[in-house]
Amino acid sequence: MSLQSISRRIQPWVPLTVLAAALGMGAFSSWLWLQQAQDWLPSPRSEAGEKLLYVYNRTSHDIALALLAIAVLVLLWLGLRANDQPGAEQSASPKRGMWGQRLLTFSREHPLVLILWIGYTVAMVNGTSWLYPELVGWYDGILDHHLLDNFSVRYEFIAETMLRNDYRFFPLAHQDLHVLSWFTPYVKVWMLVSAAELFTIVVLATRIVRGLLPRQAPRHLLLLVSLLLLFAPGTGFGFFQLIYAERMLTLCFVAFAFFYCRYQESGHRQAWCFSLLFALVGLFFKDIGVLLFITPAAFTLVAGAAGRLERYPAFPGGQLSRQRLRNWLRSYSLELWLISLLVVFALAYTYLSYLPSLYHGKQAYGSDDGFRFLGDLRCWILFAFIGLRIALISSRRCGANLLDGLNAAALVYMAALYAAVGYEGSSYMSLPVQLVTVLDLSFAWCAWIAPALSQRLSSPAALGLVAVTASAGLLGVEHQRGDGFVERVSAIKAKQHSWLKTFNKIEDLTTEAKRRGEEVNLIFTKSWFRRKRHLDRFKVDRLIFLDPETGTYTTVDGIRPGETYTPKPGDVLISIDRGNLDFLGAELDRYDQVYRAKPGGSGRIFRYRGAGKSAPAGSSVAE
Repeated sequence: MSLQSISRRIQPWVPLTVLAAALGMGAFSSWLWLQQAQDWLPSPRSEAGEKLLYVYNRTSHDIALALLAIAVLVLLWLGLRANDQPGAEQSASPKRGMWGQRLLTFSREHPLVLILWIGYTVAMVNGTSWLYPELVGWYDGILDHHLLDNFSVRYEFIAETMLRNDYRFFPLAHQDLHVLSWFTPYVKVWMLVSAAELFTIVVLATRIVRGLLPRQAPRHLLLLVSLLLLFAPGTGFGFFQLIYAERMLTLCFVAFAFFYCRYQESGHRQAWCFSLLFALVGLFFKDIGVLLFITPAAFTLVAGAAGRLERYPAFPGGQLSRQRLRNWLRSYSLELWLISLLVVFALAYTYLSYLPSLYHGKQAYGSDDGFRFLGDLRCWILFAFIGLRIALISSRRCGANLLDGLNAAALVYMAALYAAVGYEGSSYMSLPVQLVTVLDLSFAWCAWIAPALSQRLSSPAALGLVAVTASAGLLGVEHQRGDGFVERVSAIKAKQHSWLKTFNKIEDLTTEAKRRGEEVNLIFTKSWFRRKRHLDRFKVDRLIFLDPETGTYTTVDGIRPGETYTPKPGDVLISIDRGNLDFLGAELDRYDQVYRAKPGGSGRIFRYRGAGKSAPAGSSVAE
């Protein structure tokens, strides 16, 4: 099926343009009205103002998510229906009873990949718990109702993404965990799903490289992509924790790129629909994520118009008639739809984030690290590959392809990160950029390096060994630089171990004291853990908050809540996640440390000694 025949079938431009214009006028009118209504609307800090904001946020997000669900279902139905039409390319979906045979064939063809994936999954799951920074708050709500509120909206998950009112936009972030919490509270199962998402990214990335190659890809390509992507520092940072939206953003990005590649190869209607579907969903996971989807489309439109892309017509020269222009635009129907997602994003951002944030008056979320660049080795490899491709295309030694559009998207995304929060190559925020770099390295190996080496090497196995050795060398260089995969994962595992051991130690200490009939007063300070975040699970007489700003103690739970408290000898001060408590100043000198997690761990427990009393020798007990 040709590109033009697809565009003739999918043309709801007029109603959607009218709808977008109406929503745009409504957004502008709302902005004008809000400027005038600030004087008589309730203060956003008052109870009435908070309720108004909550109702608006819930209602606007419900409407937006309902419209998104309808659009997804329509695109899904159109894509699946495409296979039922005469002459349509049939998808290679396995029939019933063939899954086992396919898995057996895969294990025979890729035994090393299978072993690598199994070991990687074990490493992800081993030691995993709910003790991640943001997950500490989200998980407490799951346990509050004895696991009897399945399939209900959990406030903790939507408050982080849909009720912020600080000009941020990522309404679908973490909602995969939200859905998983309806079926199981076990975080290890969540991590298994995260591993499945990561391996899906690996498989789709491999398929993209195969689709871009002019010749058959070597069998070791999947192993090469697995090594380069699974052991990227950003991958370890993002996928060994469950709290970052970049996991799902990268999954949507690679799925979009895979179907976009298929569409450019075959012009199939199913690929058209699924490309737009994943781009539409992906832009709701991160505010700058829309750049990953519209940039390749814009690149394709420009390069195709210049006559540098196969299957895409150049811009018609000579006398330009309306019919010729219309026919040319029809060939770029998907690209125009993808670019129009910028309008979708602008409208969604205005209604879901900008207007409520403007009313709330809160400062925009930002970072002091903006315009800070910490490039890693892969970042410079990306720059070098892009420069080489520009030279080759400019000299007409090769034509442009989708990979160049993905590289342009990586650059634009990197620039947006650089301006907003700074760019760090080994951070979880660089995951989409790391993915494109892996595609570049794999393409360079299969298209340029492997064909040259195959003339000197005697067997495909020897070529595969060279590929594995080169990948291991790259990973070794990253490790020597001190910001590699091992360093990132080790720090994550050590933090979780420290938090868990300290939490269990506090539970043992308070339980044993209550059994002895002692009064137990538990003091905490600024932390991810507080009364409504798991500290109410300890058996204590009083739960007391030490305000680091004023140095005052306030009882938040137990005997006489709300009253100011004066600490007594024997009271317990805990720090599960802070580690360094120097911000408490001289107040910390009144306490003796009685427990600390392994050297360098953040978990610490203190007992109140009082002013002017010396600490007993050997009072600190390490794990």
